[in-house]
Amino acid sequence: MADTALVIPTFNRRRTLLLALSKLFDFLPADHQVIVVDSGSTDGTQEIVKRDFPQVHLLQGDSSMWWAAATNLGVRKAQALGCKQMITYNDDNVATAPLFAKLALAQEISPRSVIGAVCCYLDRPSTIFFAGRMRAKGTDRWYYLDHDSSLSVLHKGLRQVDMLHGMCTLFPMAVFHQVGLFDERAFPQVFADDDLLMRAKRAGFSLQVALEAVVLNDRTKTGDNPYDHRLGPGRIFQLLVSRKSTFQIAARTRFLWRYRRNFYFFCKTWWFDYLRLVTIVITRWLLPFKAFHWLGIQWGQRLQRR
Repeated sequence: MADTALVIPTFNRRRTLLLALSKLFDFLPADHQVIVVDSGSTDGTQEIVKRDFPQVHLLQGDSSMWWAAATNLGVRKAQALGCKQMITYNDDNVATAPLFAKLALAQEISPRSVIGAVCCYLDRPSTIFFAGRMRAKGTDRWYYLDHDSSLSVLHKGLRQVDMLHGMCTLFPMAVFHQVGLFDERAFPQVFADDDLLMRAKRAGFSLQVALEAVVLNDRTKTGDNPYDHRLGPGRIFQLLVSRKSTFQIAARTRFLWRYRRNFYFFCKTWWFDYLRLVTIVITRWLLPFKAFHWLGIQWGQRLQRR
């Protein structure tokens, strides 16, 4: 019987997925199963996965399935296989040697926890993209810990946080038994992971980062954001309406309202978030990228010190 299943949703990203799988099987323990959920790709993804990775459980969805629905299909398959844990895993991830051993060790130490990996940039493997998020004191926002810092600043062991991510995160199956699956209706893409993590936390599960479990991620392939490019009016509009954007008005408003501390905090956070978006877009146009990047690091460090 499999102990742990990795669930990897994908859609028309054959080359990206093949890189992820090839690196994955270099380090995957024998008691781990891999479930790929393909949402109706037309680029030959299914055929090449069947040919090159016959050990993968390949589930066929359709093009109407976004991240949450595809991941839910994978969770149900993992439950049918009798798995005790499942790991949400992006198709643009690249595994490192200690990743799965360190996640398993963290789960043994803290069995009633959801455990996230540290994410570093694929093109800068010693630079942290994600090492946990904490909730700000004055608003309902979460800020990143050690964002864009060197991997060497992290200690060993576990770090308890207020929020994780869904890029490479281990969930005990008990989470799904107690709080249900990802809410694919309210949050088909962005905020689906945050929503489930908040429900798990309210049900008594702690959120931890395994500081020695590192995964690399190709940030150029994950979602829409205003940080990496100077955006014109069309791209800004897409940020506000696209399901791939964390600034999508419908999803962000719904999430902030569902997890508000009170009405005042909801209003303050909503206005702050979109004022921040305007500031980012304007600053990105006015400053060279290195200066913009430096300011972002300083702001993140200021929040972390508070």
